[in-house]
Amino acid sequence: MNNIYTIARKELIDIVRSRIFVLTLGLLVVLIFISLFISETLFRDQVFQYEKSLALLKSLGKAPVGEAPQLYPLNLLRGVVDYIEIFGAILGIFLGYISVFKEKHTNAIKLMLTRPITKNEIIFGKILGNFSFVFALLSLVTVFIAGSLMWFSGVALSGVDVVKLALFVVLSSVYILIFFTISFFFSFQQKVATNALIISFSLWLVIALIFPQIGDTMDPDNQVPGGFFKSMALTKPQELRVMDNFKNFEFIRTGVEQLSLTKHYERSVFGFFGIKKQYNGVPLADIFKDKWGNMLTTFCFLIVGLLANILYLRRTHHFFE
Repeated sequence: MNNIYTIARKELIDIVRSRIFVLTLGLLVVLIFISLFISETLFRDQVFQYEKSLALLKSLGKAPVGEAPQLYPLNLLRGVVDYIEIFGAILGIFLGYISVFKEKHTNAIKLMLTRPITKNEIIFGKILGNFSFVFALLSLVTVFIAGSLMWFSGVALSGVDVVKLALFVVLSSVYILIFFTISFFFSFQQKVATNALIISFSLWLVIALIFPQIGDTMDPDNQVPGGFFKSMALTKPQELRVMDNFKNFEFIRTGVEQLSLTKHYERSVFGFFGIKKQYNGVPLADIFKDKWGNMLTTFCFLIVGLLANILYLRRTHHFFE
């Protein structure tokens, strides 16, 4: 364990010295501030439009229609989740690439292997170091998010909101680390460094962009703005009867979505943040009950990535050539 901690500490120091920490933190803070400002502005516009419509109805002597928009602070974080899905994945890919490339470039790994250090200790040390960096980065970003939410919304966060933000840090760290393991693997496996980046980014495009887009586009309910079933005023039993005629189609569509790591991560975080409106005001235990499958699948992606690296590096004889 001492070897693992030593390598992890070295990895973390290298990242900080390369200024990745400062640059990434600064960029995320700017993007998050812009995202929260836009979200808060849109909410205030919704309130203004509602109050304007309400005043008009009252002047005409008619009863109000609909409910006033309610502010749930965590609802403002949709843009933040989108940034983590895209920017976080790119960060994970670059961290995995740099972690291997710098060792190949300096031949430092050959010196390390002359000491009583195993391949597994090097792998786990590097993964632990990068996970520590990502976790620390997201923790600082989340503290900034919490402060910004209270400033923008004027509403203090509850204890449950703080727990949800902590879960966001954990899930986001796991999400980024999965892309780290992908890039880490191909950086070992490919002798040409640029090929590793090309393959990793190609997989990222498929997992994070193409699969989710296919799933959303093929969803029959998304064919009409606002939802097809809602526009037809169909009840839930009627929706199910309609979908019974598209079982094979729906099986393929949901199968494509299940292959998307990004979709599982998004569904989990959207549930906790109440971005999907049906989860606003719902007890945390009930959200867990509904989203445990998505969270479990996210962790399974990480386990597969770790196992792929361990099994490959145990068998290869050209370690860091």
